[in-house]
Amino acid sequence: QILRPAQEVRSLTHLAVVDGFVANPAGVRGLRVGIDASIWFFHATYGREGENPELRTLFFRCARLMSMPFLPLFVFDGPKRPEYKRGQRISGKNNWMEQGMQEIICAFGFEWRKAPGEAEAELAYLNRIGVIDAVLSDDVDTLLFGAPMVVRNPSITLSGNRGHSLKNAAGRDDGNHVATYKASDLAKHPQVELTQGGMLLFAILCGGDYHQVGLAGCGVTTAHALARCGFGDSLFDAARNLPRVLLVDFLVTWREEIRQELRSNSKGYLGRKMCSLAENIPEDFPDIQVILYYTSPVTSESRGKKREDLGVDWEREPDLGRIAGLCEIYFEWGVKDIILKRFRTMLWPSAVLRILRHSVLITEKKAARFFATATSATPQKGRQNRTVLLGTPSKIVAKHFSQLVLGTPCSAGTDGEESKEPLIIQIHSSRTHVSTDGVLEYRLEIAPAQLVRVCEAGLRGLRKELPADISDSSDDEDDDKPRQKSKGKKGPPEPMSHLRMWLPACMVEMVEPELVAGFEEAEAKKKAKKDMKTCRGNKVQSLPATKAAGNGRSTPTRARIT
Repeated sequence: QILRPAQEVRSLTHLAVVDGFVANPAGVRGLRVGIDASIWFFHATYGREGENPELRTLFFRCARLMSMPFLPLFVFDGPKRPEYKRGQRISGKNNWMEQGMQEIICAFGFEWRKAPGEAEAELAYLNRIGVIDAVLSDDVDTLLFGAPMVVRNPSITLSGNRGHSLKNAAGRDDGNHVATYKASDLAKHPQVELTQGGMLLFAILCGGDYHQVGLAGCGVTTAHALARCGFGDSLFDAARNLPRVLLVDFLVTWREEIRQELRSNSKGYLGRKMCSLAENIPEDFPDIQVILYYTSPVTSESRGKKREDLGVDWEREPDLGRIAGLCEIYFEWGVKDIILKRFRTMLWPSAVLRILRHSVLITEKKAARFFATATSATPQKGRQNRTVLLGTPSKIVAKHFSQLVLGTPCSAGTDGEESKEPLIIQIHSSRTHVSTDGVLEYRLEIAPAQLVRVCEAGLRGLRKELPADISDSSDDEDDDKPRQKSKGKKGPPEPMSHLRMWLPACMVEMVEPELVAGFEEAEAKKKAKKDMKTCRGNKVQSLPATKAAGNGRSTPTRARIT
């Protein structure tokens, strides 16, 4: 409510493509986002359908993340997290879903790590030192720990979103738009003006994770006003720099300054004097331990670890065979035919997107090595004209996207050998859509044969047929994604048959420049032909009218168009 004026509404696709792939701030061609795994555990408990409904929810959410150039890093709570949170005692045991979730995370090629303490504090630290670009969360709590940027979950099931659904430029809730919060914007926005210290004070006065009661009688507006007065900044600085003994002495003076401001409203933020609230501030407010949970949490930083010790290199890629194998183990629809049917719409577009990204990374690494060699070695005749070629998408499928050897006729039984049929066949059309905030996309025709073979190789035949009472519907289980109306039943397509998908044009241009050039040339010819027809039509309509013989009426003169 307080931060909303400073939020920026963005399409997830636009955020990942433009800020991640195109801007390429870390040289990994994707937007690195940190995720608190405990929040996903919470959502997973609401899964009710099928076998292992909790892991099913986690699986489909990972599948959706993979559909955009995000590079997720899941952080799990560690043993040194606070013992109490939201009024409940925290168990020291790992969540029972942790192992299964880590298997899913690894299969999708995402990163994960265990925090020494609370995941939210660790994510804020990783964001602050540049290991991740943003924190993807249900709330904005990581801002209290110093996170520079938070991307808030757009789900309408969250209380803060029910009355403020995030709409695209056409005024529709497409489930793909999120609210982003930057700490720098929150501090500068004239209606917000909240620093990290200000948000700390807000949490202490109104109640937060570590003390839900807050200060009795203090509402949201009053807490915001006191934070804008600077009391949160002074408290934050003292908690960070003073030993605990001196912090106790500081709080005596600090409390009296707040009481005086409530009585006088000398800085003008309160709107009116609040003498009764000033008298109700107890002498033991605030709890020093609650303050220190926010200002000095247990993180990799407090443990003395450096950035290079964190072990996050963003080089993992999805293992399609392993993903198929997990479906066979955990889900009742884990039968070969149904897996391939679901993957056709749920996974193939995401797989092709990741293949395009990986192709670009390979090209850039080869180019960097070549130019390093070219500048250090003695120049040779013709060296300056050499072109750095990348591995084709078909080779990348076999080499990087499954640990399994492809023993098929097209791959000639050799891992990494190029398939006879290219992965990307043709570009059919282009578009800019409101759901992506105008990101240019190409409609690609894909030959999924190699993707199918990789997945088939990961199946062990554990399930022979679909149970009679289970539907083979390919609808995903992500409740946050708007459902589309069914257009009537059709027979399932052959797994090897071509399919079409929308993918970001900027990624296709870097991997398949010849296809793009051919498409643009064909589109230019179509446009020229259309313009010519329009021009001829306008000429016909502009010809002068003549009097019709004998009746005095004017009729248009017929024109011969040669």
